[in-house]
Amino acid sequence: MDAFLAGIPQLRRPAALIASCCALVLLATVLLLPRAPPAAPEQLASAAAAAAVRLDARVERRSGNEVLWQLPPPTTPPRAAVFVAPGCTIRATDFFDASPGCPRCAGLPEERRFTREALRRGYAVLAVSSRAECWSLDTGDGGELAAVESIIEWWVKERYPNQLAGLPLVGIGASSGGYFLSALAARVRFSSVAIMIAEGVFATMEEIPARYPPALFVQMPKDVERAREVAASMGKLRGSRVSVREIQCGEFAVSAQFLAARIPGLTLAVADGLVDVLRRKGFVDEKGFLKNDGRSTPWKKAAEEAKILPEEFRLERHVTEELNLAYAYHEFTSLKNGEIFDWFESHMDHKS
Repeated sequence: MDAFLAGIPQLRRPAALIASCCALVLLATVLLLPRAPPAAPEQLASAAAAAAVRLDARVERRSGNEVLWQLPPPTTPPRAAVFVAPGCTIRATDFFDASPGCPRCAGLPEERRFTREALRRGYAVLAVSSRAECWSLDTGDGGELAAVESIIEWWVKERYPNQLAGLPLVGIGASSGGYFLSALAARVRFSSVAIMIAEGVFATMEEIPARYPPALFVQMPKDVERAREVAASMGKLRGSRVSVREIQCGEFAVSAQFLAARIPGLTLAVADGLVDVLRRKGFVDEKGFLKNDGRSTPWKKAAEEAKILPEEFRLERHVTEELNLAYAYHEFTSLKNGEIFDWFESHMDHKS
């Protein structure tokens, strides 16, 4: 500091000191500001490889359900199959980008990242939409449990018998889809399942069925009541000698870099404007954490009033999903892709 001051005229030294102190304070503030979870080098490499995978789903209706699927690229022989059960209001089309095979596909940020990573790892992906807004747990012959069981059997044994028959089958379901998957796993032989932001239907089971698959719970403990119910479900499964594990997802500060990196088509300039609106409107606290989830935050109206959105802006659902993810109360997440697929792959000896 003495050397720094020596080159400054005496009258300007107080101003220089103030400026340098302010710069140090600003730097410390930036360094201490909570941000999105940093990605490890292997995660960045995995994400880059997954981004090279082109999403182009096949679409069909079977048993009253919309069915979408895609096999890994020809250069990657299938090593497993994954069944996906979306949550309420989320459709199978949200797990794939728009393409000639599926022009209606929407490619929501978290869902498409999961699909890309699955395909990159050699998983054939089967996503099924619920008939209504949410899944039904009717156990009758005409119910969705029976329908999806038959869809999976058709897909594996009839549609792609040479590619998929005999491979491990895993499942992932979120919210309503998590409840559905937890019930379906009592009927379908999965190698393992991942139940996201749901405690499953285990409380209603008199006893856990024999050979129930290993279950991974991916939860957001800010939802305190559901966290307690997840703990109870894990305890019941352990009591029946079912392998279980839990992954917790915490909240983080919203940043323009995070939004722009995860939402295709959202420029950094627009993302900067969105984050600025969140701050000016008081939708985030002084550290950048959302005060409410994306669904309860009128961010789009505020952004339209600030005139920062381009004409015909069609990414409202995409932005809302990422705000929900940052709030970490109830949202599908691909941030834990590595741990989820590690769980699947550690139980591949249990074949379907």
